[in-house]
Amino acid sequence: MTERARLDDLAGRQPPALPAALFWTRLHLVRNLRRRAFLLWALGLGITLVALRLVGAPHRVLEQLALVYLTPLLGLFFGSGVLREELEDQTLTYGFTRPVRRAWLYMARVLAAAGPALTLAAAAAAVAARSPGVAPRLVASALLGGLAYTCLFAAVGLRSRGSTWIGLGVFLVWELGVGAVPGFLGRLTLVTHVRSLSGLGLDAGVLGRLWEPVAWPISLAALLGVTALSLALGGFWAERREFPLAR
Repeated sequence: MTERARLDDLAGRQPPALPAALFWTRLHLVRNLRRRAFLLWALGLGITLVALRLVGAPHRVLEQLALVYLTPLLGLFFGSGVLREELEDQTLTYGFTRPVRRAWLYMARVLAAAGPALTLAAAAAAVAARSPGVAPRLVASALLGGLAYTCLFAAVGLRSRGSTWIGLGVFLVWELGVGAVPGFLGRLTLVTHVRSLSGLGLDAGVLGRLWEPVAWPISLAALLGVTALSLALGGFWAERREFPLAR
């Protein structure tokens, strides 16, 4: 059955909210994992990380690369255009015209977009880990951080057409800039909590010596809280926003 036929089949049903959302998630997750962008990301990250390991790059550098840089960027890339493809393909109405709340379908679409981002982030963290004993902690941090970033940037994407540039600015200025500031201000960034969960410190000279990790329960609650809040806000906006399709 072709993808268009599967969408037609979904449009002809009258499913309850949860089964419909799960179907939508599964459909788009499989679709995202087969996309050329995901395959290119996987190939590029694999070659880069293996090459860095072969040339003897320090494990700490690889871990910082995987968690502090790649995880947010993957969330930005896959999350910021959550509904853009449906708008361009004019398939958004297959979901939004059914008797299922838009919020459910939006959250399903976000979780499907998080699939490739989390897969790549977890794989990069596992390859970068200095030892097998460290890998589970790094992978868990990459999964939680990647999910929070994807949901956050997806919500931003509903509010602005230039979501990719806005998200990149947030990452460079807020996450990397403010995240290097010791104390309360730095704890307002997601990257601080990803660092704390993973056990990574801050390699930034004097600031690195002043930086203190956050207790893991607080970091865990912060990442899960941002994830839940972003999904809720995105669902709220999806319910109220008009999505005109190009003719």
